[in-house]
Amino acid sequence: MGIVAGLDSAPDFTRIVVCDTDTGTVLRQGYAPHPVDGDRPADVDPQAWLLSLGEAAGGGLLEGVQAIGVSAQQNAVVPLDAQGGTVRPALVGGDKRAQVAAADLIDALGGREAWAQAVGCVPQAAQPVTKLRWLAKNEPDAALRTAMLMQAHDWLVWQLLGRPVRRTTDRGGASG
Repeated sequence: MGIVAGLDSAPDFTRIVVCDTDTGTVLRQGYAPHPVDGDRPADVDPQAWLLSLGEAAGGGLLEGVQAIGVSAQQNAVVPLDAQGGTVRPALVGGDKRAQVAAADLIDALGGREAWAQAVGCVPQAAQPVTKLRWLAKNEPDAALRTAMLMQAHDWLVWQLLGRPVRRTTDRGGASG
């Protein structure tokens, strides 16, 4: 019998489901809400995700688990410096502050059709590219210190493994 876990770090909580690979039977589950800072709901300290994960996995929930699949909120990005430290709180997927940045990017390339032809999609406020543009315009010091962006699930995998891992995000997930 193999035992695997699925971990989902949603915008408000972490849920872990541990299953038997032979039967698909759910063996045990864990759940914990994310600590929330009510002042800036579009900015989340990624450490809150880890705290929630630790609570959800408590009590030996992951004992005997041979593999873990990780998913997390779409389009949340974690700006990191050259040493891998967080530059600022993560920008969550539902953050709409980048609407003006999306319009700026669309105009800069020559319109919606130009974007669709060049990259296959048109920037929306929730996408990482617009969040990066928003950061450059609104928090230029943070943008200058940003050496890389990670999706929420990539950052969580890094924290779980203790090292960055290449190719945890597919190209579709990275582009929105």
